[in-house]
Amino acid sequence: MSLRDTIEGARREAEGNAAGRPKKEVATVVGDEKKGFSKSSASKARPAREAAASVRTVSSSYKAGAQSAPETKQEKRERRERERSENTLRTRAYDLVLRDNAEYRSCEKTFWIIVGTGTFFAVASLVETYVFGQNVDLRSWQGVLCVVTLVLAYVFIISALVYDFAKRRPHRKAARARVNGMSDKRLLELFEQERGSKKD
Repeated sequence: MSLRDTIEGARREAEGNAAGRPKKEVATVVGDEKKGFSKSSASKARPAREAAASVRTVSSSYKAGAQSAPETKQEKRERRERERSENTLRTRAYDLVLRDNAEYRSCEKTFWIIVGTGTFFAVASLVETYVFGQNVDLRSWQGVLCVVTLVLAYVFIISALVYDFAKRRPHRKAARARVNGMSDKRLLELFEQERGSKKD
């Protein structure tokens, strides 16, 4: 392929590309300036459709499922008060259900005994550090006592966390599920039973 063939092919290709382009506007300038061709400006170009024509907006009331007018401040306040009072009632019912569970009460006592013992050893370790000083020889009986009380404090506190997760948490989850499944009528009956037991 010679240089002449290459140039001729490029010229044909350029003509083919130019045929697909829009025609240039003729610049009509009066006076001494030259007449010529100018490209159409970008400001004359118009989009195929309006801006944001494909964007669909949804109002917040539609999202919430209410197709009516938006809430007023008073209605919002009343709705929040209703939700707050309902949450308070459910929390009270949750406490009542847990208090009526004898197995949970025994777990609760055991848990607080473990926490109290761990706290006692932690305080004892701090007192020993204050009395014997921070730089205690670990081979002396004072150093051994400080280390043992500190280790026991950690053991009891970690044991309390494990016991809470393994024993108390299932009771709390069951009570929460039971309260969430109760109707308003059943909640009122539960509160009436509580009042009756207090009177007796």
